[in-house]
Amino acid sequence: MQTTRLLAAGALAMAALAVSATGALADSHEVATGTRLAARTDPAVQLIGLSYTGKVVVPQARPNKAFLGLVAQAKRHARLGHIPADAQSQLKWVLRAASAKPDRYLTASGPNRTVPADMLGLCTGWWLTPDGYMVTGAHCVSAVPQSLRSNFATKALPKINQADMASLLKSVQPDTELVNLAGGVIGKFNADHMRITGLTKTIAIVTATSKDKPHVTPLTLVAKGAQYPGEDFALLKLRGARNVPTVPLGQDRDVRIGDTLYISGFPGLITNSPVFDFRSKLYPSLTEGAYNAQRKTVLGVPYLQSQAPSYHGNSGGPVFDKDGMVIGMLIAGSVDEQTLAEAENHSFILPVSIIRKRVAAAGVKPAESITTQVYDSALDDYFAGRYRAALPKLRRVQALYPAHPYVGGFIADTLKHLK
Repeated sequence: MQTTRLLAAGALAMAALAVSATGALADSHEVATGTRLAARTDPAVQLIGLSYTGKVVVPQARPNKAFLGLVAQAKRHARLGHIPADAQSQLKWVLRAASAKPDRYLTASGPNRTVPADMLGLCTGWWLTPDGYMVTGAHCVSAVPQSLRSNFATKALPKINQADMASLLKSVQPDTELVNLAGGVIGKFNADHMRITGLTKTIAIVTATSKDKPHVTPLTLVAKGAQYPGEDFALLKLRGARNVPTVPLGQDRDVRIGDTLYISGFPGLITNSPVFDFRSKLYPSLTEGAYNAQRKTVLGVPYLQSQAPSYHGNSGGPVFDKDGMVIGMLIAGSVDEQTLAEAENHSFILPVSIIRKRVAAAGVKPAESITTQVYDSALDDYFAGRYRAALPKLRRVQALYPAHPYVGGFIADTLKHLK
């Protein structure tokens, strides 16, 4: 979810929200490429969530004979004057000795402690067919086991570790050094011995209710490739979908190095921000930048490199040419090897030819929905200032797909122009 930068210059990602701005553009009949592209494609771009729930089970850490042996050694060192004689200093010596291999000095025993835990990752997906087939990245639909375990440990272990440390240090007056030593020994032992049980996974579209609260609609995983640097592709299906907005697939040959590319998606700096209200987070951002180079990964998979900015959360988002054709899917951003921080303006895109190959292998045929056909025609009229022609088309879109997130805003603005 790598892959979770704000709007690029010249692009209105929230076209339906900024109806006054788009109305002004429509009056002049001069519409920026990014504005028109965002208006057309935003309805098909969706925020998707990958969630795991489960229970973290951690045994008790009991001192064994080897630990008692360390205690005896500490007492001997104190009698010989090698270390201070107070209990605090002796326990520090014991914990330093045990810190390298806690398993040698502590034994797992009952009763187990059980703590519920969960993990949520947000990505981007986009509709490919009117009946609800959606494309996203493989890493958006399955967490790496090590990452999942680390995430669960981060959420579940602190409280358990704190209780275990308090028990271990109850006979002394701990200072900062002693607390850190105890935390290191206990933390490593518990992390090594924790188990995850009852694990469940859900992939879902995240939308808003009328009260601006999250609503999740489950998706079914149909096909999945290997995670980056492999063919990082996944195909999902929404059961019972009908007339959902779609975006069209282009060809690799549609773009050349130097062309401007447009990435649509949900950057984590927005979806994870406490500053913005929930509903406004559900409008995708559009960024733009040059197509810089063709690359090939160590697994032999071709990727496009672009300067169009992307962040964690943009993963799985469609990448468009100036005509609104999908020429690839955003998968990863570059990382500075020295600082391990995200490097600016280096995005890596899975080419559309691989998407086409994977979709065909799953027996799915990309298709434009009638909702999109009518909506695009309405937008042509709207941006040309032909409001009387646009209005019935916009209302038909609303009838075809009542959940359309943008058409209501365009209808309201069109009615203002007709007064």
